[in-house]
Amino acid sequence: MPSAALVLVQPLRLAGPGDRRLVTGPLTADHGWTPARAPEGGTRFTSPCRTAVLTVDGDGGSPATWTMHGCPRPGAEPLWRASFSSGTPAEVVTAFTTTLAEDLHTQHRLHRDATPASVLADRGWRASDHSPQGFHDQLAPDDWALYRHRLGHQPYDDEVARLVPPTWSMLAGSPQQPSWCAEFTIGVPFHPLARATAAFSNPEPVLRRTDQLPARHLARVTLLRRPSGCPTGTPVPTEASRPHLLPPSRPAPAPRRR
Repeated sequence: MPSAALVLVQPLRLAGPGDRRLVTGPLTADHGWTPARAPEGGTRFTSPCRTAVLTVDGDGGSPATWTMHGCPRPGAEPLWRASFSSGTPAEVVTAFTTTLAEDLHTQHRLHRDATPASVLADRGWRASDHSPQGFHDQLAPDDWALYRHRLGHQPYDDEVARLVPPTWSMLAGSPQQPSWCAEFTIGVPFHPLARATAAFSNPEPVLRRTDQLPARHLARVTLLRRPSGCPTGTPVPTEASRPHLLPPSRPAPAPRRR
């Protein structure tokens, strides 16, 4: 299989990071965010209203890590943080960043989105029987991703400073050793969070180069189109051949949580 061949792959959350320009392109071209070299390294993108900043670590040849901070007014201390580790699919990151950029133009006008928990329940994610104390987990149908909601209150600035666990987390990959994670502190705007959760659980395939697919996920993903140049006899995983895959189900609705 040629290393640069293109293939449609699902689920998105296991497809690898993809093209970082999917995140940065709309911010600069469509929403007027300004790029600059960050003092600590990487690139910083600042919104025109200067109340949101996205920092990208990693050069163009390595997977990026993304951190977004929001503040109530220019120059104020950050009120919330959203971060995406290396390996996070660009589609998940851009679902958050682009929605946030759009909402800044409308000053976060009220959106009537479904809650992240209800979006996941509608897609067959189920409440975990083994959530850590103080947390509520929802598991993907294949058990290789979870959405975690921390229960109870803690100071927002402790969350922003990473002194305590975040209020919401997305983890993909092996439950014992996730391949990537995204974290959202209390105060994160609800609409971008909901959109990121929808992308995180998106069942639709995405386009990737075959050499970009994480090796540890190859047995867990489904290739929906044979790449050009791939010999006819080369096996391509199908939905039926994926190991340890639970059949789709519609469990009883879990308590509605964000």
